[in-house]
Amino acid sequence: MTTTHATTTVRAAATAVLALALALPAATSPPSARAETTPDAPSAADPLTTVVPKPQSWTPGEGELRLDPSVRFVVDKDTADDWTAVPGMTAESDPQVGTRTLRQVARDAAPDVEAVTGLRVPVTVADSEDARGIRVALDPDAAAEPEGYRLEIGREVRITAPTAAGVYYGTRSLLQLLRASTDQRTLPAGVVEDAPDTGIRMNTVDVSREYWEPREVEDVIRQMGYLKQNFLVLHLDDAEGFRLDSPKYPGLAEPDYSYDRKTIERLDRLAKAHQVQLVPGFEFPAHVSPKSAYFHVGMADGPLDAEPGFGERDTGATPENSCAGYSYDHLTDDFTFNVMNPRALRVSQEMLDEFMPWFSSPWVHLGGDEIPPNLAECPALQAFIDRSPEHSTIGDVAVDFLNTLNEQVTAAGRRSIIYDGSEDDTVQVPLDRDVVVMDWTGDGTAPHLDGYDKIVASGHPFYLVPARDWLPEEERIARTWEPPTDPTVLGWGMHVWGDDLGWAQGQWIESLALRPRAVVADRQWNTAQRSEAEFAAFGDRLDAVGTAPGYVGVVLPEHTTDGRPIHQYVMGPKFPPGTYDAHTEASRRGIQDVCGLSGMTPLFVDTTTVEVPGEGWTKQVDSDGYWFGAPDLPGSWSLTTRLRLADSPMVLSNLDGSARVALGPDGAAVTGGGTSRTIAADVPRDTWVDLALVSDGHTVTLFVDGAEAGSVESTAPLPRTRLQGPVGLAELDLYAQALDAEQVAAARDARPEAGCQA
Repeated sequence: MTTTHATTTVRAAATAVLALALALPAATSPPSARAETTPDAPSAADPLTTVVPKPQSWTPGEGELRLDPSVRFVVDKDTADDWTAVPGMTAESDPQVGTRTLRQVARDAAPDVEAVTGLRVPVTVADSEDARGIRVALDPDAAAEPEGYRLEIGREVRITAPTAAGVYYGTRSLLQLLRASTDQRTLPAGVVEDAPDTGIRMNTVDVSREYWEPREVEDVIRQMGYLKQNFLVLHLDDAEGFRLDSPKYPGLAEPDYSYDRKTIERLDRLAKAHQVQLVPGFEFPAHVSPKSAYFHVGMADGPLDAEPGFGERDTGATPENSCAGYSYDHLTDDFTFNVMNPRALRVSQEMLDEFMPWFSSPWVHLGGDEIPPNLAECPALQAFIDRSPEHSTIGDVAVDFLNTLNEQVTAAGRRSIIYDGSEDDTVQVPLDRDVVVMDWTGDGTAPHLDGYDKIVASGHPFYLVPARDWLPEEERIARTWEPPTDPTVLGWGMHVWGDDLGWAQGQWIESLALRPRAVVADRQWNTAQRSEAEFAAFGDRLDAVGTAPGYVGVVLPEHTTDGRPIHQYVMGPKFPPGTYDAHTEASRRGIQDVCGLSGMTPLFVDTTTVEVPGEGWTKQVDSDGYWFGAPDLPGSWSLTTRLRLADSPMVLSNLDGSARVALGPDGAAVTGGGTSRTIAADVPRDTWVDLALVSDGHTVTLFVDGAEAGSVESTAPLPRTRLQGPVGLAELDLYAQALDAEQVAAARDARPEAGCQA
């Protein structure tokens, strides 16, 4: 039989360094050590002050265990091909647990240990008592909950759990302890006994309003597993975009800004490997602008069967069968399906048939919220309700629509989730009792939600909406928020929404979500309130454990020398590629990046257009500005712009203002690295002028109409989060290099071709 060994440095009174042999503890007692570590020996981390989420209990032993090159995963032969050891447990009874086997979990965890320790970690299968190493086994008595685990560190490492999911979570704690040790190989002797207090530990990522690259979604999945979260709603469907690309519906989703079946199935496999349910998030019957426009079943469409595809079609719309003009003021009538038209329901059912099989999760999110209240005033809809004995309100109609879709979801062996909203305006048609309600407006205690299973995801404290400066309330979540105790609350968690961003990089949004997601995960697993000291130390804790193996994070552009901008913004009246224009003329118009990263003005802002002779269409930047949604670029950088100033500057900044560049009538103000510097210059007002800022990483120089106007010492990065005005803007180019004076002058004469980078 194959045996592995682990070594630790010890001090003995009259001997040289000896190998520490820790006796493997009995199942009910912690290990003990017969020696202590030397002062300069590698140091292990304390699980209670290191592991995220905080474990439920830790019983320390004596000494430390250091993994050596002989380490290997040893999978218990008797349970290697099982996913549960709990009698009577089924995939249907505990769907969040998953059915990956113990052998699969070990095979996936071994490369993660290799990534952290630098040691090769083979995987073997052996009798549970006949081999040593990182030993894993299923044991129904190892933890009180199916996803719990017991991590014993003594002469070897032993992880036991009622399910393979629990073993997986034990390996995450093991990885974090290794990562936090001084040499990434040393572990503290003792026993962790751990289990989650919350069943569904959720996140939502909105990939409809801003498309996330698949590798950015992969980061979320890996990090969720690392933090022991298990439920990811991928919000694929909203007014700004539909993100599933199927040959059955050519043109509905833009291929470069959506996911085909192969990509979704790859993401789904990764999610299962990290004990995450990847839940498809759809919208019915509102928030559906791309779908209703494509199938011509929006509220302004009539009952004629029109060929799918974007563009005007004759749908036979009349005041008697449609509701033009009753949407939200800033959104077109396509925002809501024409629920009077049977084809809208048929299309919805066909789409569920097409897309549900792409996902293995037993959950499907159907949306269901925010039907425009003005629709209740539409004469055609009022007449439709009057003719329907089963309907008394628009809420009845909407819930009837959702109940029908729920029947289809249930028939497919899955379970529906909806956002709360529609079910609160019903008189005759109650929402089906098997539907799970995701409460985003409250804490799950509203009387009309009695009797329903619920998931709490309330806006306060759990929303991250960058464009509205709405961030999760981390200290409240950690220290004072009281998790629901109602047994019908299946779980709770955080939403990441992209409202008003228009277009932004997923990696930038993920960089904002990383810490608050960890704060939420910490309380989801172990709901005991954190002390002031624990919250203050949480950042250090995250730094110690780092991110999940394989997590990529922010990838900055490479610095260039070719004099070509990495982002080149052009003015135009159309939305950028990959974003569906669901908005009325007065609400939102785009500034486009030819490289694919673009921003748009916020909602509800009337803007004026201005003309530049010979330049065509331009735009007045509003005081609220545009969102570019990209990380700061450190080191050398440049920006060139043609603009028209009044009395206010044009400002580029990041979200918290720690990096900021302001170009105004009095010159340029540059903030970064904890300092602010001003380059004084007289910049013409009310006329078009070419400005450039150039940074070599140490000095920032301002050019006005090609002439150097001054410089300051500054290490400020180039902020790429948002652009604010009000100014007239003709063009804006960003570079990952410090342009020289000749290149600045040349850019005035002929705008360089972009050399696109993210």
